[in-house]
Amino acid sequence: MRNRFSVFETNKDDVQRRVNRLEGAITAILAGSLDEQLRAGAEHTAHELVGSLETLGLRRGCELARDLEQSLALPRGSVAAEGTHLAGCVRALRCELDDQMAQGCSDEGAGDSVGAGVIYHDADLLADDRELRHASPETGLTAVKSNPATSGLILVVDDDIATRRLLVWILADAGYDVRDVGSAGEARRALEHESVALLLSDVSMPGETGLDLIRFALCEHPQTATLMISALEDPRIAQVAMDFGAYGYLSKPVRRSAVLIGVMNALRRRDMEAQERVARETLECTLRFRTGALAQALKRLEGAIQQGRLLQAETIYRWAQAAEYRDPGIARHVKRMSRYCAVLGHTFGLPVESLEPASVLHDVGKIAIADSILLKPAPLTADERFAIETHADIGYGLLRGSCSSLLDLAALVARTHHEKFDGSGYPRGLSGTNIPLEGRIAAVADVFDAMTSHRVYSPAWSVDATIAWMRRERGKHFDPTVLDALLSSMDEILAIRSALGSE
Repeated sequence: MRNRFSVFETNKDDVQRRVNRLEGAITAILAGSLDEQLRAGAEHTAHELVGSLETLGLRRGCELARDLEQSLALPRGSVAAEGTHLAGCVRALRCELDDQMAQGCSDEGAGDSVGAGVIYHDADLLADDRELRHASPETGLTAVKSNPATSGLILVVDDDIATRRLLVWILADAGYDVRDVGSAGEARRALEHESVALLLSDVSMPGETGLDLIRFALCEHPQTATLMISALEDPRIAQVAMDFGAYGYLSKPVRRSAVLIGVMNALRRRDMEAQERVARETLECTLRFRTGALAQALKRLEGAIQQGRLLQAETIYRWAQAAEYRDPGIARHVKRMSRYCAVLGHTFGLPVESLEPASVLHDVGKIAIADSILLKPAPLTADERFAIETHADIGYGLLRGSCSSLLDLAALVARTHHEKFDGSGYPRGLSGTNIPLEGRIAAVADVFDAMTSHRVYSPAWSVDATIAWMRRERGKHFDPTVLDALLSSMDEILAIRSALGSE
């Protein structure tokens, strides 16, 4: 494993440059040449140094840098008064860094793999290992070193170069593919040109913050997981990051175990969400395919049903035409009467596509009546009238009991179209609403067409005379509401009568 002291060695020059800048600013303070720009720059340098030293685990140095930052943030007069104190802090900080460097070199020369107190103490490393092993069931980590074979690229974003280098070292040492950038703008460009599995970003950066960056990543690159890191242990910031969609929140100074566990959890959650997304898309695709197949099947079924209805209607009409061989006027009568039934049925909300063809067969039972009775030009005797009245039950017997709802309706119409509203009709003497509505409609339509058409046994009545007689039968022979519907639809009725002709 790579010597951990090399991390401090890599960042030493950067830390020293920041200390030199602080010494220059404090020298200016002691000389009385402090200006606001110099003070603000020194304060920012101290702030950066706090983060770097905290990340590197130099606790004493971090405390001294924080003291410098707080003193430089005071009003101008107070900063000048603190000059001697500031100079002492810088000297102490430089001594601390020199001591840590000397101690690290001594440990490295002695063959130790860990620089005591430079990045991690021995106790810290043991705790890291215990923490990683303890997290194994949750994260899938089977050893101190992870196995990120298919994890993808991790992008580290932090304006502090020391923190970036430490994070890169930890992740690269664990086997991850990792690269780093120093600003949110660079991160955006990297996201546009590379497939990033995980974005590990600092919260506080000049210009665009880490929170702004993860919000952008979640909107524009939703397959990229995000993990935040900050020197501020503020639950409110952590909550905001989580609300934006971050998978976790790490605090500085970073610990190797915390980084690896956080990264592994984030990548594992990303992989699970990706699997769920693929499963959901597959399910949606399957549902679309099956819905399309079902729609096609329903369309074919509807076509078959429609074809069946057409075949039924065609059969019914051809069957009704057979009556024309016995009475040439019957064919036109059933056509007109069925059309009248359709008009009245529409008024009452009945399915006219069924009622119209069903009513064609209202007189089908007459095929069993002798021609001598059916075509007799003179008045019928009592026995002959009884014989002809049997056609309602004969038609019902011919049509009932089929597997067709259309023929069942035709049977109902055939049996009830001679019932009268007052109960004086045949064959069963039904009255009022005990007569099915379809039968009451057929009764009105049948009588109107019969009376206005020429028959061998009766000349045609005029329309006005027919209407006058039917009005007198309102509530007796005819259902009042059905008769009123006929009268209010008379224009349409007469148009049908004219189109189909009258005998």
